[in-house]
Amino acid sequence: MKRLNVRLQDLIARISVPFTFGVSQLLLRGFLGYRMENLKAFRAKIRSLLARQEGPVILCPNHLTMIDSLLLIWAMTPAWKAISKPRHFPWNTPEKKNFYHNAVLRFFCYIGKCLPVVRQGPPQQTKILMTKLKALLAKGQSLMMFPEGTRSVSGRVDTKNFAYGIGKIIDDLRQDGLKPQVLCLYMRGRKQEGKSTVPRRGDRFFIDAELVDPHTPHSGLRAARDLATQIVQRLAGMEQAYFSR
Repeated sequence: MKRLNVRLQDLIARISVPFTFGVSQLLLRGFLGYRMENLKAFRAKIRSLLARQEGPVILCPNHLTMIDSLLLIWAMTPAWKAISKPRHFPWNTPEKKNFYHNAVLRFFCYIGKCLPVVRQGPPQQTKILMTKLKALLAKGQSLMMFPEGTRSVSGRVDTKNFAYGIGKIIDDLRQDGLKPQVLCLYMRGRKQEGKSTVPRRGDRFFIDAELVDPHTPHSGLRAARDLATQIVQRLAGMEQAYFSR
């Protein structure tokens, strides 16, 4: 039944793409005045990287604002491709307390392919979420998950304090015989200094992507920690390259 519910949500989300993307463009471009630098080239790069992968793809961005996933989805793909190629429109796992406290936000999260997560919630609840995510990835869809687990307090990728959830998902998928690839995404508004609720009005965003294939000889918690560390370190390397430009 739970898998059926996710398939129904996926169908409704795909049907709703023209509305969802239209509203997000009105908000991001029209009202807030945001612009993406080199958008056409970035989308071409995303198409090229995803075309090489047949298995599950997990997108791992840095995290600075509450609307990072919305900005990244806009940057990745136009609406028509989100309908025809579902993996270009990734699932997200926002924290429930941040986005599910009123009916309007719950509605947009539902049609925006979100599955809420309760941080440090009951083990059974976490198990149900993991089952849903693995089922979606096994069907060739994509997942966007912030490996740091929360917005960076310092405004830089935190390589010391981060969650291991992304590592556990990758390890579990490999235990099930799947070979997930990780697409690291680094995005930063030119006016962004530290974490914020939203970027400054009229900001322009740098964005880049790198495909990585983390490996580990370990199992269990050590594997999850090792895989998550590799991803966070890659994001930190992309950040260093950004500030070196």
